[in-house]
Amino acid sequence: MRRIRKLVRGALIFIFCLFVFFAFLSIQSSFAGNRHHRLQRGAAVPNQLILKMEKGRSAHGFLSDVNGVVVRESKGHNFTLIRLPGNVPVEKVMANLRRKGGVLFAEPNYLCGLPETSNQDQIQPDQDNPVYIAGISPGPYYNQQAAGGCGSDSANLVATGNNVVVAVIDNGIDFDHPLFADLADSVGYDFIDDDEDPSEETGDLLGHGTFVAGLVRLVAPDCELIPYRAFDENGLGDAYTISLAIYQAIDDSVDVMNMSFNTYTSSSSIETAVAAARQAGITLVASSGNDSCSTTSYPASYGGVISVGAIDSLDYPAGFSNYGDNLDVVAPGVLVYSALHTSYGYDWGYWSGTSFSAPQVSGNCALVLELRPSMPGDTMEVHIRETAETALIWGTVAPHDTLYGYGCDDALQSVICLCRGDVDGSGQVDSLDYDYMLDYLNNGGPEPAPIFELGDVDCSGVINNLDVVYLINYLNNNGPAPCCR
Repeated sequence: MRRIRKLVRGALIFIFCLFVFFAFLSIQSSFAGNRHHRLQRGAAVPNQLILKMEKGRSAHGFLSDVNGVVVRESKGHNFTLIRLPGNVPVEKVMANLRRKGGVLFAEPNYLCGLPETSNQDQIQPDQDNPVYIAGISPGPYYNQQAAGGCGSDSANLVATGNNVVVAVIDNGIDFDHPLFADLADSVGYDFIDDDEDPSEETGDLLGHGTFVAGLVRLVAPDCELIPYRAFDENGLGDAYTISLAIYQAIDDSVDVMNMSFNTYTSSSSIETAVAAARQAGITLVASSGNDSCSTTSYPASYGGVISVGAIDSLDYPAGFSNYGDNLDVVAPGVLVYSALHTSYGYDWGYWSGTSFSAPQVSGNCALVLELRPSMPGDTMEVHIRETAETALIWGTVAPHDTLYGYGCDDALQSVICLCRGDVDGSGQVDSLDYDYMLDYLNNGGPEPAPIFELGDVDCSGVINNLDVVYLINYLNNNGPAPCCR
């Protein structure tokens, strides 16, 4: 039945999306900024280098040797951004520094971009501009594939991301949007302007961070969001600034880190920061990229990062989505509906990109962490893989697939897997649960709550006395635990 519902829903969404596309075609040009081409491999900020020293060592002792000036410095994490004179060859300076004692790495300050800077997608505003009513309006926001197809609407009956902190490293957020009315305008940090106001600014990628944050909140409506502005208004950032944001998120004790950005040049600075976040147990989620290729992109391909690609409303890979051996899961990414920056004159609209697939997975991770607060990021990656949906509209994914990874992110299964058998909603599986099930099956008692599937302990597709036997065997005889699907 679920597969049939998905098929019907997918067909309806596809028809609706066609209607939306042609309906807004006439106004797309007014919202189309000048998109940058994909950053060339190795592109970096001219005359800048990043130097990381061993603990207790300082970069200042080398500055006179290279005639360099400190631009920014993170003493707590012992890495420094240095600017060199225009006539000094950066590569030669780096080679000399790498031979110095105490230097962990010296590298250019590589450029990095939000994926949507490289493709010709357009923002499509919802001209109806519906009023925001939590849980109800806008209808396209709460009823889209990201909610129904991936099960987050049902999963929210069990978990909503309460007490889970999600960092959004992007180009800021619109604090004036009604969806984020609960956020104080001092939360987070702006690493571009180096101040405490991470609000988005007008440019080609205006609304990107707001759109991403809106999708985290769609899946995990009660999570705490912290925006870190590490990209400018045109969607461009650099390795040093991104690393600062990651370290700040670690210091702020976030639980999940959404990274809807990518580069094709591996940066030791970003990789080291990601490794520190992983060591801290943070769940890391990143978009795979929008260049329709299997070329390895970062940070999605770093160890411990959940790499997310995009699919359309019929469960086919999005034409722009990157793929390959490093892909973990996919999520809806074509004509996704979320919050737009209010300066557009429209609060809501549609956008496409892997940037908008990743936050749905970040939201799913927040749901899981509400139920299992101590689950480390590496375990979360395995959990998201194992609970991914493999029975798609067109057929079945055989993991690991280079186009789909381990399947489509499934928030409902991610949650049910952790609490199947807890049919009385007490928060734990115990003898009261099989008494509850016997009462339901034999005496017309209340059904499993809040989700009926929690009573299908053996995953047979029905709830019967075999589930009671299975549960008794698990609790009293050390039998197998309730299954995940």
